[in-house]
Amino acid sequence: MRPTRALRLATILAHPDDETFGVGGTLLRYTSQGVECHSLCLTRGEQGELGPAGAPLVERAELGATRERELEEAARRLGLTSVRCLRYPDGALAEEPEEPVLREIVTWLREVRPDVVIIWGPDGGYGHPDHIAAGKRALRAIELAGVARVWPELGEHVHVKRCYRFVVVAEFIDRLTELMPDFAAYQATLAVRPERWTPDRLGAVVDVRAFAEAKWHAMGAHRTQQADLDRLTRVRDQVPWVGREEAFIRAFPDPGGPPLDDDLFVGVTTAAF
Repeated sequence: MRPTRALRLATILAHPDDETFGVGGTLLRYTSQGVECHSLCLTRGEQGELGPAGAPLVERAELGATRERELEEAARRLGLTSVRCLRYPDGALAEEPEEPVLREIVTWLREVRPDVVIIWGPDGGYGHPDHIAAGKRALRAIELAGVARVWPELGEHVHVKRCYRFVVVAEFIDRLTELMPDFAAYQATLAVRPERWTPDRLGAVVDVRAFAEAKWHAMGAHRTQQADLDRLTRVRDQVPWVGREEAFIRAFPDPGGPPLDDDLFVGVTTAAF
């Protein structure tokens, strides 16, 4: 009998902390089950917060390197097998030439060889342009990584079995807008408005209640982003269901919404080496 390996889950997202704030509960669920989890960030998040409001922890020039270290600590708390940050510009990912980005993602996919991949949804969660660009590039790279004749010098082609796009449910967006006026003001500056991800449109919902506190602990590793964590803490105190579930639509197979999966590895079996 040929030896088998652990199942592998990967995220391809835009910034350090997307993996934790966004899908940290899902990652904790699967690492607790022995799934290898890997995360790729397309930027180092150098345009993010510098620390708690009114108390910067680092200079702007140091932020990218600092956030990369924070990601490594968050990964340790989440139980991830590996993390990597690329060097595309935070805040301008959509303006980067497409091919170099795709080549780097394809190279990483062929190295990591995941069974299932999580990427940003088509609206980037709440309209964030970097998130939207990361989702588009990741989806295209997953397709190209599976074609043997495309960039064979980047490694042996790999077929990802399932891909899910992380989305922020409409009810949560509504509560954020209600409870955080600064979030509402920020959204008004964006070219893309978040879609209304109601339950009937979802393709998967992962129950992460058992990992809520562990996720919060991992979020705390992103110390420079404490202001965001403080905002979410205020929301959590007022909206008890925050952190119970993480929601997705399917990119493939069966794109879109229902039937509703409660396991991102549905139908995926342990692969042989």
